[in-house]
Amino acid sequence: MLITALAETGVEAARAVMIGDTTYDMQMAHSAGIPFIGVSWGYHAPEALTGARAMVTDAAELPAAIDRVIGN
Repeated sequence: MLITALAETGVEAARAVMIGDTTYDMQMAHSAGIPFIGVSWGYHAPEALTGARAMVTDAAELPAAIDRVIGN
């Protein structure tokens, strides 16, 4: 799904980010070569999201986390 989204938008994996709340989201991002940002609310405990490049506890933190992860 993520590879299709990249192809349809023309965005490189290094310039994209997957935001999710499950280990499945994290694995999907890893498989597509896309950095993953975990959120502390949702289905899986934050401690399970060990592959996250960043973790946020509030949606307001997402813009800064995205900038840090993709290097803006």
